Amino acid sequence: MYNLIDDILEHSIVLADALKRNWSIEVLFLKNDHHVRYKYVVPVYLDHERNIVQLQRYDERIIDINIEDIIFCEVMT
Repeated sequence: MYNLIDDILEHSIVLADALKRNWSIEVLFLKNDHHVRYKYVVPVYLDHERNIVQLQRYDERIIDINIEDIIFCEVMT
């Protein structure tokens, strides 16, 4: 449980920083028991109460992701 809380906190910090600076990220998450990876997406909304982030690519809304389902999240350099 401790590692899960650490991961959620780490992903939340990366997402909040990318949201504030309008940076692109790469995110890997679980969806219907499958791994899904998006590159060059920008977080546009972060709901801390419901643990949901909304991602966007090229002015189109992609998906709402539960932060707990995120496996990997990193700022693109």
